[in-house]
Amino acid sequence: MNDNPPDNNKTEDAWDYRKAASALPSSENNMSEIRKNLIRKSLNFDIIDIRSYTGYKGDSIVEITTMSKDVTKAIKSITEILGLEVVIQENALKVYNIFCIEKATDIYELK
Repeated sequence: MNDNPPDNNKTEDAWDYRKAASALPSSENNMSEIRKNLIRKSLNFDIIDIRSYTGYKGDSIVEITTMSKDVTKAIKSITEILGLEVVIQENALKVYNIFCIEKATDIYELK
C-alpha cells in the first residue's frame, strides 16, 4: 500500500491510501420520522436486537429480532399502520427476524 495517493486517481474508498473511515464523507440522509416512530414503539416490546440500514435497492430497512411470536404480531400490525412493508422470517431456533421496509421513492429500480 502506498501512503501517498496519486493526484490523478482520487477515491473515497476507506481501504485505499490508508484513509480512516472517520475522514470519509458521511451520509446526508436523515432517518425518516416513520422509522424513528417504529423504533420507539418496538423498544417497548421484548426484543433481542434492532438495527436500521439501507437495502441494496436503496430501501430503508429496520430489522427487529425477537423470540416471541406475540411480539412479531404486534410489531407487524404497528408496521402496517405506519405504511411499511413487513417480512417475517423464523429460523429453526424459533428466533424471529422482522424486516420493516420503507420503499425508496427517489431511486429507480433496474429492469
